[in-house]
Amino acid sequence: MASPVRRRLPLRPRRLLLLLSGLLVPLCGAFNLDVDSPAEYSGPEGSYFGFAVDFFVPSASNRMFLLVGAPKANTTQPGIVEGGQVLKCDWSSSRRCQPIEFDATGNRDYAKDDPLEFKSHQWFGASVRSKQDKILACAPLYHWRTELKQEREPVGTCFLQDGTKTVEYAPCRSKNIDADGQGFCQGGFSIDFTKADRVLLGGPGSFYWQGYSVAVGDFNGDGIDDFVSGVPRAARTLGMVYIYDGKNMSSLHNFTGEQMAAYFGFSVAATDINGDDYADVFIGAPLFMDRGSDGKLQEVGQVTVSLQRASGEFQTTKLNGFEVFARFGSAIAPLGDLDQDGFNDIAIAAPYGGEDKKGIVYIFNGRSTGLNTVPSQILEGQWASQNMPPSFGYSMKGATDIDKNGYPDLIVGAFGVDRAVLYSFNVRFCLKADGKGALPRKLNFQVELLLDKLKQKGAIRRALFLHNRSPGHSKNMTISRGGQMQCEELIAYLRDESEFRDKLTPITIFMEYRLDYRTAADATGLRPILNQFTPANISRQAHILLDCGEDNVCKPKLEVSVDSDQKKIYIGDDNPLTLIVKAQNQGEGAYEAELIISMPPQADFIGVVRNSEALARLSCAFKTENQTRQVVCDLGNPMKAGTQLLAGLRFSVHQQSEMDTSVKFDLQIQSSNLFDKLRNNGPSSFSKAMLNLQWPYKYNNNTLLYILHFDIDGPMNCTSDMEINPLRIKISSLQTTEKNDTVAGQGDRNHLITKRDLALSEGDVHTLGCGIAQCLRIVCQVGRLDRGKSAILYVKSLLWTETFMNVTTNVTWGIQPAPMPVPVWVIILAVLAGLLLLAVLVFVMYRMGFFKRVRPPQEEQEREQLQPHENGEGNSET
Repeated sequence: MASPVRRRLPLRPRRLLLLLSGLLVPLCGAFNLDVDSPAEYSGPEGSYFGFAVDFFVPSASNRMFLLVGAPKANTTQPGIVEGGQVLKCDWSSSRRCQPIEFDATGNRDYAKDDPLEFKSHQWFGASVRSKQDKILACAPLYHWRTELKQEREPVGTCFLQDGTKTVEYAPCRSKNIDADGQGFCQGGFSIDFTKADRVLLGGPGSFYWQGYSVAVGDFNGDGIDDFVSGVPRAARTLGMVYIYDGKNMSSLHNFTGEQMAAYFGFSVAATDINGDDYADVFIGAPLFMDRGSDGKLQEVGQVTVSLQRASGEFQTTKLNGFEVFARFGSAIAPLGDLDQDGFNDIAIAAPYGGEDKKGIVYIFNGRSTGLNTVPSQILEGQWASQNMPPSFGYSMKGATDIDKNGYPDLIVGAFGVDRAVLYSFNVRFCLKADGKGALPRKLNFQVELLLDKLKQKGAIRRALFLHNRSPGHSKNMTISRGGQMQCEELIAYLRDESEFRDKLTPITIFMEYRLDYRTAADATGLRPILNQFTPANISRQAHILLDCGEDNVCKPKLEVSVDSDQKKIYIGDDNPLTLIVKAQNQGEGAYEAELIISMPPQADFIGVVRNSEALARLSCAFKTENQTRQVVCDLGNPMKAGTQLLAGLRFSVHQQSEMDTSVKFDLQIQSSNLFDKLRNNGPSSFSKAMLNLQWPYKYNNNTLLYILHFDIDGPMNCTSDMEINPLRIKISSLQTTEKNDTVAGQGDRNHLITKRDLALSEGDVHTLGCGIAQCLRIVCQVGRLDRGKSAILYVKSLLWTETFMNVTTNVTWGIQPAPMPVPVWVIILAVLAGLLLLAVLVFVMYRMGFFKRVRPPQEEQEREQLQPHENGEGNSET
C-alpha cells in the first residue's frame, strides 16, 4: 500500500538575504566562506528585503541578530503606503525575522487634509547601521514641507533606537529648503557610526551632492575617526572622494576620478589591508569603461585601492571588473581577517554579473604589500528573478563573528530575488504484494499518482511533480512476491503564489494501483485477483503553511469604515461622489479578502482614485449578483495581520428622483474560510445516509443563534423540528456594525457605538453545548453519493446580541412643538393683494404710454411724408 509523507508546504514569497559563515577547509588548508550551507533569510515579496544589512549584537544579551532593511514593505502606520521596515532576524535555528517598530504614526497635518509630512514611499530601511545597543535606520525619500511653501521636499529622516528609547533625527528638515540648500537633502542616504558613537549621515541632495556614500577611519593618527565622503557628481561628473578631519571637519585629502560619468565614489570603504596600522581607502566606480581585446570601450567597473603611507600620502592601485555590465564595485565590505593570516580582507560585489546576471561577490585577501588582485573566492548568486535583477551583493556587511567559531562572517543581500528556495515536499509511495497459490515470483503493477485531485477538471492544480512539471505521474513497478516493501520517492513543489487563489484547502495526494493481470496469469491462463477488502487507492493531504499561528487556522478580524466627500447631492446634476474606505485586519491573515460595495440604482461606478500616494490602488471589478450591482475589490491574498488600507472609490450619482430622500451604499469586507463537508471517501457509492445537526438556538429562554435559513449543496433533503426564521427577517434588512458600513448621500451619518469596558474573567466564559443551551435539530436524508463526491449544508444564522447585553441609558429629550399650519384666509388675502398690486402696475404703465408704440411707415405715401422738401425744410406733421 502507499504511504505518502504528510508535510506542510511553506507559502511565503520572499526576498533573499544570505549569511555566509567562515570555516576551515582542511583539504586545501585555506580559510574561506561556507557557500554550501549558507543561512538564508527572507522577507515579504516586493519589499526589497535585503536592500541594506548589518549585524546586531546587543551588549545585554547573548543572542545574535541580523538587521535587514525592506524599504518598500507595508507597515501598520495609518494611511501610509510602502512606508518601509527594518527587520530583526534571529540568528538561531528558527531564523525568523520580526519588524522593529520605530514609528507607528501616520502623517502629521497642519490642518485636516493639509499634510505637513509625507511618509508613503519614503524608503525607510534603505540604510541601516548598528553599534552595540543602538540601531540607526533612515528614510531618505521622506518628504516634508513648510507652512509657507506648498511644494514638498525630499529632506529625509532617520530614527535612532537605543533599547526602548527611540528618537527622530532629521537635520535637513529646516527652513533652508531651496534647491541649493537642504531642500533635496535626502538625509540618511548613507550612514555610519564612529568609534565614539558619533553618527555620520550623508545627504547627497544638499550642498553639492556630498555624502552619496560614507565611511569612517583614522587617517591622521590622532585616534579619532575621520570621515570619508563619496561625491560621484563632483568635478563635472569625474567624481571625487573627500576625507575630513573628525575633530574640525577640515579637509585631509581628496581623490578625483579619471573618467566622466563612471560614478567614482558610488561606494567607499576604509580598512587597514596591509597591516601597517594606517587606514586604507577603497573607492568604487561601477560605471567605469575600459577597452576590451577588440579595442572597443566596455563598461566593466573599477575599484581604486589607495594605501596610506606613514607620510600621509596614498599609493593607488586600480582593480578593474571581470565582466561587462556587472557593475563591479557597487558595494565594498571590509571582512576582517577572514583567512587568519594577520591581514584584513575585503569583499567587492558585482551585483549584475555571473550566469543570467544573478550577481557575484569577489573575496580579495590582504597582504603586507597591499591587496592581492586575484580573488581567493567567488560567491555566485543562485537565485533567479522574474521581474527584476536579483542584485546579489548590492548590500554587504562583514567583520563580525556571529556564530562564534572564531572566523568573521559576511551578510550578502539580494533584494531583487523573487524566491530564495524552491519550496518542495516529498511524496513517498510503497507497495508490497503476497498471495496464495501458484503466483509468479514477480508481479507487475501500474501506479498512478495525482496531486491536488479534488480540484475540478480544467482548474489549476496547485502542486506539480518536479521531474515532469505535471500534477500526474505514472509508474510501472515490479514487486517480488512475499518480499519487502518496495518504495519510491518523488519531489513535488508548489506553484507560484500568483498562479492560484485557493490557499486554504489542503492539497490531496491521490494514489491508485492496478495489477497487470495478463503477465500474472499462470500457464493455464488463470489470473489472480486482488483482495477486495484491500483498497486499490489511497489519499493523503498536505496543508499549505499559512501565517495563522501554530494551529494553521486563520482567525482574521476584519473591519471597514467609510466616509464620503459629499454630504448632499442635487437632483438633475451629475453628482461626483468619492468614498474613502478604510479596511484593516486586526487578527490573523485573511485569505481571499474582498471589499464588496453594493451600489444603489441611482449610482454608477467610475473607478479607483489613483492620483494620491496616500490611497491604495485597489484592483476592483464590477459585477451583478442577484440583480444587485456590486463593485468587488481585492484586498490581498492574504490580507496580512495588521494591514491597514485606505482607498478611494469614485461614483457618479445622477439618476435620483424627487421621491429619493437618500442614496445608500452598502459595504462589506469578507474573506474565505474553511468549512466541513460530508464526503464519500469509500471505494463505492452509497444511497442512504443521515446527517444530524443540533443547533443551540436559545439560552435561558432567550434567543442565541437565530437561524435565518439553510442551503443545501448536493443530494440532500433537510428538515427541522422547529420553524426556521419565525420573525421573517430578511437578510437585506440586516445592518451590522463591525463588518458593514453604510454611506448616505444626504445629511449626516448615524453611528451606533456599543462599548463594553468590563474585565473578562474565567467565570465569564461558558461553553454553550446542548446540555446547557436549548438546541433545535436539523435532519438531512442524504441520497446517492458517488465515490469522491460530497454534500454540504450551509446554515446562515444571526447572533442575537441582546441576549448578552443589558444596557440602561438615561436619555434627555428636548421636545419642540411642531409649527402651526398657515391659515387659509392668509393665503387668500395674499393672493388678492398680489392681484391688486399687479392691476395697479398695469394701470400706471398704461397712463405712461407704455403700451403705445411708434411703428415704421408701411405705405409709399407715408414714406414720402417723411422725406424733406427741396428748400430743406422738413414736414412738421410727421
